[in-house]
This record gives sequence, C-alpha cells and structure tokens, in this order.
Amino acid sequence: MYITQKQLDEGKTGISLTNFKTYYLESDNSGRINELGWNFVKKQFPNAYHPQSGLANIGVNEYDLFNKLSEDKRMLGTSTSKTVGKEALSNYVMNDSEALADFNNRSTNVLANTELILDTPIAIASSSLDGVNNHQIIPYKKGSNKVLVKKGSKYLSGKEGESLHYSDSIGDDEVFQLVQVENFSNNQFQFQLINKNGTSLTYINPYSRFTTDKGHSSAIRFPEKSNDEIHNWLREWYPGKENEKQKYDEVEIKDDEKELMKWTAKDSSGNVIKNSWVNRGSDYYYAGSDGVFLKGWHEIEGKKYYFHPDHFGAVLSTSGSNGNHEVDGKYYHFDDKGALQRSAWRDQNYSDESGAFIKEGIREIDGKTYYFQNYESTTKQLRLDDQNKILHFSDKGVLERVSNQNGEAINGLVYVELDNKTLVFNKDGSILKTGINKLEKSLFYYSFEDRIFYTGWKMIDGKRYYFINGYNDNFDRHETIEGKSYYFNHDGEAKLTGFDEVNGKIYHYNGQGELDKGWHKIDGKWYYFDESGAAKIGWFTGPYETSDDGFGYFSYYAKEDGSIYVDTTVVIDGKNQKFDKRGHKAH
Repeated sequence: MYITQKQLDEGKTGISLTNFKTYYLESDNSGRINELGWNFVKKQFPNAYHPQSGLANIGVNEYDLFNKLSEDKRMLGTSTSKTVGKEALSNYVMNDSEALADFNNRSTNVLANTELILDTPIAIASSSLDGVNNHQIIPYKKGSNKVLVKKGSKYLSGKEGESLHYSDSIGDDEVFQLVQVENFSNNQFQFQLINKNGTSLTYINPYSRFTTDKGHSSAIRFPEKSNDEIHNWLREWYPGKENEKQKYDEVEIKDDEKELMKWTAKDSSGNVIKNSWVNRGSDYYYAGSDGVFLKGWHEIEGKKYYFHPDHFGAVLSTSGSNGNHEVDGKYYHFDDKGALQRSAWRDQNYSDESGAFIKEGIREIDGKTYYFQNYESTTKQLRLDDQNKILHFSDKGVLERVSNQNGEAINGLVYVELDNKTLVFNKDGSILKTGINKLEKSLFYYSFEDRIFYTGWKMIDGKRYYFINGYNDNFDRHETIEGKSYYFNHDGEAKLTGFDEVNGKIYHYNGQGELDKGWHKIDGKWYYFDESGAAKIGWFTGPYETSDDGFGYFSYYAKEDGSIYVDTTVVIDGKNQKFDKRGHKAH
C-alpha cells in the first residue's frame, strides 16, 4: 500500500493490522465497539458464551464485560473510524499522476532485490536489444530464477506480438525466468528470457519479440560482462549457485608492504578484492573486509573453513594443493570446497560433531555401534582373547554380534569390555542397543556413559523412568520413591501423582499422573487450578457459572495450600468475610 503525502496531511484514512484480518479505515468518530473489541471480550470471558452457538448466555451484559477489559484493549476495541474498501485508500495514488509515477518507481524496491542489479546491454543473435541502451536485470528474490528487466523508468513486458512492449508498472507480464543455456561459440554465458506463458524472447530479423517460433535465436548475452562477473552476480541469488565461490579473470596476489605475511589480491581493474573468495590454480583464499586474506578458523556464509597460516592462507580442502588437514594435532574433515564436515562419513573415516576425524574407540552413530582403530572403523572380526570372545562387524563397520572363540553357544546376556565401556549382547549373540530394551517382563537400560546396573531416575525421549541396577519392573501400579507417589503406566513410564510444589506454585496430578485444571475436590477440599495447572491462591474470580444460587462470576479465597474457604466466616486483611457452602463470597 502506497500512502501519499495528501493522505498523511488529511489524516482521515489508515490501516489496522490484526492477527486475523487487515482493515482499511476512514475516520467517522463513532465510538462504537468494533469486531476486535468483541473478540477481546470472548477471549477473556469464554464462559459467558454458549460453547456451540457462540451467543452470550442469558443474563450476560456484554457491554459490562467490555468495560472490564484493560484500558489498552478497550482503546483498540473502540472504533473512531469505519471500515472501507481498499480502493478508498488506493484511489489517492491512482488519481495523482505524480504519486503514481513515484509509486511505480518505488515498486521495484518492494517487489525485487535492487541490491543485486546487473546493469548491462543485452545482445540477442548478432543484434543488441534496443540498440546500445543499457538494461537493468533485477533479481526478483533470492532462490528464484525470476527477474525484472528495466530500461530507464519502464519495465520490459512479456506480451507477445510483433514488437517489444514496455510498461510503467509491474505485473505478471513483467516477471521473467532467466534460464542459463549452453555457452555461445566464444564460450560466453547465454540465457533465455521466458515470459509467464513459457515463451522466449526471440530475434526475428529485424526485431526481437516474444514468440513460440523456435526457428530463430532465443539466447541472450551480456556482452560487456565477463563470465566471471556474471558468475559472481548469479551466486548471490540464482538457485543452485549459492555453494559456488567467486571467480576472477585475472588476479594479482601481493604481499603487504609492511607485513610480508599479509596478502591481498587485485582484480583485472586493479581494485583490491574484499569480502570474496579468490582462486589461484586449485587453491582458494578469502579476502576479508579489509582485503587481507584470512588465516585460521572462520565462518563464511554459514559454513566453517580453515585457512592455512602459510600457503598464502589457502583454505584446506580435498581439491586443494595442500592435502594435509592436520590442525592443532587433529585431522579434520573438509569437502572439496573446504567446508568443514561435521558428523559425516568419508569412506571408513568419520568426523565427530567438531569436524575432527575419530581416531580410536567405540562410538554410537545414528543408533549403530562402531569401533575405530587408527581413524578407520573396524570391519570383519575383532578377537578379544582375554575374554574368549569374537566381535563381528559388517563391511561398513557396524558391530552386529558376538560369539565365543571356542564355538560354544551363547546362552544368556553377554557383557564385553572394550575401550573402557561395556557392550551388552542378547542370548542369540546380537548386540543389544543402548537405551531402553524390553527383556521378558522388565525394562533394561544401559548406556556407554552410565554403563550397566544403573540406579536412579532417567529422562528418555521426554519420558521419565526409574531403574534399579539397570531394571524397571514397575507396570500399571503406584510406587513411592523418595517420599513422592508415582504412577507407572503400562510402558513403565513414571508419572507423579498428588500435590507438587514448583517455584512456589502448587500443582496436582490425578491417579493417572495427569495434571488437574479447573475445579477439583481433593480429600474433601475444593481447589481451582488455572490453565497452567497452578492452584489459585488468595482472592480470585472463578469462571462463569449457573447454579441454584444464581449465575454469574463469583469471588473465592484460597488458602496457602490452595484449598478455598467453604461455609465459614474468617478474618481476611482485618475484615470479616463470609463464604457460603459453594465457597462464594457473601455480599
């Protein structure tokens, strides 16, 4: 929406943005309650309305409820204007030629990425589009191959016909796909410019036009731009180019005059390259904001790289000239572009979450167990003579089963010590996964960190369990642990029952471990728990209710334990307060 200066000066129109609707407004100073105000009322006082029809319950005064809202909500919910159609606002710009021209000029900034404009003549076949005039190729948005093509203040239109058309404004006809095709005979990049109907810009002597005629040239070029310039422009926004590095036709790398270990690069025009990748041969470097090549660890465009302090700061990669990827005594996993690879395989090698290759030891990866020796995962067999066992691994290094060296059958759970960790195997020899396992009538838990025979609480996948020596035999029953009562369901998951106090708030869980909300009678006392499950304490107003005592909203007082006063008179804040049999404060 474009707001003209005339609209601002008049101050009669506006826009209201809410979570559910956009309103276009014109002043009328009516002071009535608007739709937003009624929504506030229904949200704050849901029990005042029938759950099916949404109508107010008998006896409810909605205006009284509105007056109980906070001041800011009452202000938002009171109309000083009337809703009008969008055209009431847009007519201001449509009827003002100067404002309309300004709107059309600004619309590019709203609808496209004007920071990535390519200013260039366009060649098609052996001709130039519109002579020698420059055009602006404006990317529509990052990650899309759509563009706008602008000449002066007008936009190229994709309307089909005998000649090209230009428009003052942007619509579907002015948005094109820029599709890269096979290079020109001199290896120059070429593209097709395709309109909304799938028709390409085509040269049919002596004019260019959008047509389905496929017997003529439909490839465009940017003759004053090198392939590297176009490549560097595309990588900023074009789909599929985001992981490629910048390229330069000619690069001169120089030492700093004062510090020989500082290097910079200049392009073919003699400009210092900044904030950009620079290539020389198979190696890549990165020039920082000051133009100096980076050294050490750096994160660039969401990926981490290591630039060797020697070798001019070349990034370590599998395709670079420096094949030694050792950094501070560790070998790291880099791809062919130099990006650090975390938690990733390369043949039989695996890099951990830091990106360093694992050298030795047992590791769990994607729920499977591996054993690394000298950076490679073990395959085939591993004999453990001191334990009379053979560990069997797959061709990919996954630990699968155990067997006895003497060929005797496995007849129970088997415990194997390796790398200061305990591996557990089933009675058929297959490996028992870490975590929770169902063994006959019990749950069995172990991990490489907690080892076997773990005792205590354990939270697993958001569920709470209690183990004694690695086992949990509690199913569908209640148990008291550390002075608190818990219900163990049919899966062995423990759920707290009864009262619990957290950060000064009181909660209650029923016999199935479910959090209570609303009114509940517990051990002969009444409690009210809010939507978070916390018991109300002190004075509070309950939800709307209808009873033989009347209907409406009633006041209650809850003691420190959360139970309310019922059928009694007590002194609160120095005053006698009487409560009836339902806990209502007497008037």
